[in-house]
Amino acid sequence: MKTIPENLSRRLLFILHRGLTEARNLALAQGNEQIADLADALEILPRYVQGCNEEDVELIRFVLKTYQDKYPGSNYDYLAYFEKYDPPQRY
Repeated sequence: MKTIPENLSRRLLFILHRGLTEARNLALAQGNEQIADLADALEILPRYVQGCNEEDVELIRFVLKTYQDKYPGSNYDYLAYFEKYDPPQRY
């Protein structure tokens, strides 16, 4: 069982920031289906900014991994920013 990542709220907010950036770029390239899938993946995150339990963390991991598995090779590695990398101080 994995533990709840440190700085959970900062990680989630950074993932939302990156997701909005990707959505804008996809809109410019007319990636409509991918934008909808991205919105589906990110829409659950705001409720967890204030905190969550280990079951919620597993749901977040599942949703981010599902999106990334459907669109491999993207520069937007949401799962890595959730699990491994600290978000930048400013973004």
